Amino acid sequence: WTPLHQGRRLIAVNLPGFMLYGYEINAQGEVDVKVEMRVVVGRSLNHRTPVFDEDMRFIEFSPYWNVPASIARSETIPALLKNPGYLDDQQMEFVDPSGNVTREVSQDAIEAVLQGELRIRQRPGAHNALGAIKFIFPNNQNIFLHHTPSTQLFARDRRDFSHGCVRVEEPVELAKFVLENDPDWTETKIREAMDAGVSKTIRLAEPIPVLIGYSTVLTRNGEVFFYPDVYGHDATLIKALAQYRGLQ
Repeated sequence: WTPLHQGRRLIAVNLPGFMLYGYEINAQGEVDVKVEMRVVVGRSLNHRTPVFDEDMRFIEFSPYWNVPASIARSETIPALLKNPGYLDDQQMEFVDPSGNVTREVSQDAIEAVLQGELRIRQRPGAHNALGAIKFIFPNNQNIFLHHTPSTQLFARDRRDFSHGCVRVEEPVELAKFVLENDPDWTETKIREAMDAGVSKTIRLAEPIPVLIGYSTVLTRNGEVFFYPDVYGHDATLIKALAQYRGLQ
């Protein structure tokens, strides 16, 4: 159920292994792992990261975080009701459909968010939940890769802590891999854009396939690695295979 890689380059995330790999086909037709890093994925209980593949087409430096409506309702609005200063503390703001911004907390604004007439976003900066960079591969589930200020979670063995998006441990290395064929984007320029505090989105000249996959067994350099079935997908697969065999 995992798509086969057919391009020259690929970014793959293995959810049970909590790892990201950047692959490239070399001149000899061999697959090189050019970059690998730990990731944080969606919580197994209620925010599982889905399995799918899409093409990465954009990078946003110093991104805004548009708080999803579900998170706004379940987390941000309750925090505002307890502490109206929460909006300023988190450097957030209300935005209407026309892009007009207000930072005044009122009952009307809160009701408008609950009704879907306003959204909440967090401004770029060190405090931003998306960190300093966001890697975008448009999809109907609004999943993307991003940096994070909560770097302590990468030290955990089991790393399912997010609301569904994938947090990357080494965003500069990933950006260098993505932009390696664009000489204008040196490491220095990447870091400057990440630290600018002003949102800037660039379109990739060459889209890169991104695979969010699920494999509890992998082989690397002659070794076999086993990972926990954190989302229970193996159990579903075993049941499906048993039913299939029963039809033979």
